[in-house]
Amino acid sequence: MVMRKGFTLTELIFVLVVMAILSAGTFKAIEAIYTRTAQAKALTNLSLQSQIVLDQLSILLYNRIPNSVIGYDRTDGVCEPIDNLTVARPILEWIAMADDELLQRRYDGFVDMNGSFYNSTIDNRLLTPQNAMTVSTNLNLIFAGAFDGGADDISACSGAYGWHGASSGLSFDFSFLADGNITLTDSVKPVFIYEKYYLAKTAYAVARGADVDLTAACISDLNTSVNANTLFLFYDYYPYANPSQTFCADGGTGKATILAKDVSAFSAESVNDIIRLSIDMRQDVRGKTCGVHVSKQKGVF
Repeated sequence: MVMRKGFTLTELIFVLVVMAILSAGTFKAIEAIYTRTAQAKALTNLSLQSQIVLDQLSILLYNRIPNSVIGYDRTDGVCEPIDNLTVARPILEWIAMADDELLQRRYDGFVDMNGSFYNSTIDNRLLTPQNAMTVSTNLNLIFAGAFDGGADDISACSGAYGWHGASSGLSFDFSFLADGNITLTDSVKPVFIYEKYYLAKTAYAVARGADVDLTAACISDLNTSVNANTLFLFYDYYPYANPSQTFCADGGTGKATILAKDVSAFSAESVNDIIRLSIDMRQDVRGKTCGVHVSKQKGVF
């Protein structure tokens, strides 16, 4: 029997081929594990972020002034009431009441109709016994109207709150008297007054980077990278001011903050007086375009 001292070239090549196949399979398996782990992590992150965004917006919208919510599109400059949209509008805007002051019981939002004196052509005084507010140029007064719905006969975008150059026929300048009561100082007086009123504190706008001016100073001041899929919240602007104002990334004033990144779509609509928010978030994983996608909705009463 003859003993071999080594392997033949064919045997070595065969072993190397088998090892290469095993290595490739092992690499693919490890890569798949890492990809699934990264996908699970990204999915969890997007799910959490989308829920946080919807929760934040629902809190802000809960304190909205009814009938002030609009959809707006910068491409044509048109806005429409949220409950009467003819086409989809990418930007959501609304006016918020002075809710912090209301919670602090600095005012209760009600007028004593029996003790008030009102005449639309002369000076007037609204008796508000619980008022402890001070004068602020940023505040305006808006009457609740019937059933808190406001005046439905006036469009929210023309002759209501001053949205995007329109007049503010439902929002009134006022001053606080020394005794805490209210005098309407607006040159245009309301035809009717109502028992309940709101103090308008600021307007809010929510929009993706794709629908606003990303070169605006308020966005540059954030000192972070943004793109078309960044979702912004704009605040501290006053459409009912004279002249009427718009948000800073629409050529106006105010401030901006980032709600979330990787937002591929955002929309809002009114269904039976409930505002339904929808958000889609997408993120590539490990350089792959087939990443993870999260879509959520939330209703705001």
